[in-house]
Amino acid sequence: MKPAFGLFLLLLATQAQAQAQAADWPMWRHDPGRTATTSQKLTAAPENLKLKWVHHLFPPKPAWNDTRLQFDKGFEPIQLGKRLIVGSSWDDSVTAFDTDSGEQIWKFFADGPVRFAPVGGQGRILFGSDDGYFYCVKASDGSLVWKRKAVPNDRKVIGNGRLISVWPVRGGPVLKDERVYFAAGVWPLEGVFVFCLDVKTGEEIWRNDACSYKYGIAPHNAEAFGGLAPQGYLLIDGEDLVVPSSNAYPARLDLATGKLKEFDLPAPGRLTGGWFASTPSAKEEQKLKRRGLLFDKEVNVKRHEDKPRAEGQEGVRSTIRTADHELKFADPGLPGIEGKVHSIIAGDGKVFATTEEGAIYCFAAEGEGKELTSRWAMDKVMESGAAEIVRGSGKKHGFGVILGLKDVSVDFCKSLLTQTEMNFVIVGSDAAKINEMRTGLSQSVAAERINFQVADPANFEMPKYFADLVVISDPGINPDSVFESARPFGGTVFANGKVTVRNGAIPGTTNYTGGWVESADELVRSPVGLQWYGDATQHFKRSPQPKFVDGVMISQNKDWLDASTRKNGLDYRLLEPMFTDVYTGRTFSAEEVPVLRQSFADPDLKTVQPSQYRPPKQKNDWKPDAPKAGTRKNPLTGEKEPRVFPKSYGCDGGFDYGKIYSMRSGTAAFYDKMNESGTINIAGPRSGCTNSVIPANGLLNLPYFYEGCTCSYPLPSALALISMPEKFEQWTSWGDMPAEKLAGKIQRLGINFGAPGDRKTRDGTLWLDIPNVGGPSPQIEVATVPEKPEFFYQHSLFLPQRMSSEPREKTWPWVVASGARGLNSITIGGLKTGDYKVRLVFPDEQVEDRELTAGSAGKIQIDFAEPTDVSGIELVQVGLVK
Repeated sequence: MKPAFGLFLLLLATQAQAQAQAADWPMWRHDPGRTATTSQKLTAAPENLKLKWVHHLFPPKPAWNDTRLQFDKGFEPIQLGKRLIVGSSWDDSVTAFDTDSGEQIWKFFADGPVRFAPVGGQGRILFGSDDGYFYCVKASDGSLVWKRKAVPNDRKVIGNGRLISVWPVRGGPVLKDERVYFAAGVWPLEGVFVFCLDVKTGEEIWRNDACSYKYGIAPHNAEAFGGLAPQGYLLIDGEDLVVPSSNAYPARLDLATGKLKEFDLPAPGRLTGGWFASTPSAKEEQKLKRRGLLFDKEVNVKRHEDKPRAEGQEGVRSTIRTADHELKFADPGLPGIEGKVHSIIAGDGKVFATTEEGAIYCFAAEGEGKELTSRWAMDKVMESGAAEIVRGSGKKHGFGVILGLKDVSVDFCKSLLTQTEMNFVIVGSDAAKINEMRTGLSQSVAAERINFQVADPANFEMPKYFADLVVISDPGINPDSVFESARPFGGTVFANGKVTVRNGAIPGTTNYTGGWVESADELVRSPVGLQWYGDATQHFKRSPQPKFVDGVMISQNKDWLDASTRKNGLDYRLLEPMFTDVYTGRTFSAEEVPVLRQSFADPDLKTVQPSQYRPPKQKNDWKPDAPKAGTRKNPLTGEKEPRVFPKSYGCDGGFDYGKIYSMRSGTAAFYDKMNESGTINIAGPRSGCTNSVIPANGLLNLPYFYEGCTCSYPLPSALALISMPEKFEQWTSWGDMPAEKLAGKIQRLGINFGAPGDRKTRDGTLWLDIPNVGGPSPQIEVATVPEKPEFFYQHSLFLPQRMSSEPREKTWPWVVASGARGLNSITIGGLKTGDYKVRLVFPDEQVEDRELTAGSAGKIQIDFAEPTDVSGIELVQVGLVK
């Protein structure tokens, strides 16, 4: 061998070795398949590596208590070159540390928690936040490259104890071939959206917004509406994009187009999901259970009433592989780690480990053991403006909002945080000043109690009823404009030194004190959307009904872990009462509700309780009769008839609260008697074996009644629902009516081509899904030419134009959002003889009104001069009065 050629080979080998030792770890579990396998070789055996540095941070605060949803229990860093990148829900940030020194290089703040690991590539870092935005920043300095709004509007809720977007980005991003994929939205009833964006520009390549409503088989072979509930890290398996669905099994979308390929509701025998899934490394192929996915047994463990149950394989999440070593989190062999290891990655010739206690460790061939910290106690500051607010309002607990930045400073914030136990949201349009305050507070022990929002404070959209304190520091804001956000029963608005208190209940609302009595609450009606959600207060599935008194839910859990009392038809003893804020889900401290606590000062904790709590009309605890709820006027025929509606499995047979009939029908469900709504499923959570869907205090309340159950309902959560405008998209299953029973009687009807389900509007029209895909529905004679057209659907929130008029001027956005393509004619039968006003609705939001006659055959035919896309048809017999 010639010397020059030998030197060349030596250089190539040296370069290859250096590259193998300094490979990147650019996303969670290294690659799009989430295999946690890297080509990097360690510079020494794990036990021989040296501690180079350790950096102590405040640990993330998980959104959920449920282990199957603790995707953010600890830091999940990625590494790109000399940058170690860490997202945090503690101070709503993404931070870059120098891999050699452990020093902070830059920090970027979002307007909400960053709960999932970023992805890195092409010198860029990409990540999503609970604020509903997706960000791209430079890896070198953290400067913003682009920012994408992943949600249809700025509506907010209290989600897991924080003020966040209704549609948080909790489908963790995955990167491949200059495209980044992620998902926004958690609750199917609000809409969920999966995105593919161009990494360089942030431009949308495709979006799937059609996975929110699917009728199918739920646990216990029940039938119900369900939908995708994206929480967990997306991954790529061949040509499929796999989207975790919280506790349920993941969905599969076409990677190139976003079209849904596979998604089933959590039917009996269906595997659970959890936030974690991966494709196998070569070594893990033998562990495969189905379709190339691995699940982790530790992630999926859940205590059933009789014993813990788990799905998956041992150690999948807690193992990574380099080219020459396998590192297990339980005992990685790395020296000097204090606490429980949460994650390990290998990159830049080093090994990085994080602990649940918030530390990041770096190990290398040589190390100095440098120790750094970014966690400090809060200095107690008494700033005069903040002191005046605390003294004048008397508020020390709950949620506070500061609108405007006048006289707001780091010391002002410290003073509020040290004088109270409140969680604050500070809103202002001066981004530089807000970043200055964020930086000044981010390393403090109270950082997780304060959230900054860069927005116009005069137009900042807030939920109703949530704020214990609203402080207006911008003189241009009218205090009356924010009064609706103040909490009933004492919420305070502080402006210009003047205090306004929202005393008493919301007009038209009532308490519910148990006893299976009707609730006269007038504000609870369909459609409904989120007010808050979370699992801070948990109940065993057969606990007694809660009470709702003056904005407080009083509840008692059963001591279900003590099985010694369960015999002879009896169950468990009760535990101490819990007190929860109806409007935010926050648990009250002992000093906040002294009167209510006094009324429960001597609870019965000794008597063993019955297994079931049932209303007097339910005679069989386990097999309830079909619902009976009086009579109604049929919206199609105008005839008086028994009020019947679909109810699937649920040993809770339901209860008629007067205006609302609530029940478990596969999922939590209800029927709005004021609107004859049909059965509305609240997809995601499980309601109790005890009836636990209760209208009171202006909300439809769904406490957490999941403990002791291991069915894979996607979202084991409590929530409260608030009435929404009629333009809000919400589908129902109205109930079967045979065509022969309707023949010649229909006098008012809405046809909604391609819709996921039925929908009844307050003006009297029952819109039916054609073809019928949303459960039991009246059988209507509809024939089209061509006979089998192509149907389409998108979520109405993403229509190019928003129709916000109410009452409506044209039609409803959820009618326009679906349709049939290329129709030449439509024939509708079963109609009552007579003249009809017919409104045709088209996908471009235009309408056309016609007057047509149904003859003795009871049919109307609508013809088009050329093939036409049609969204819906509304027919009302001339002279018909609602």
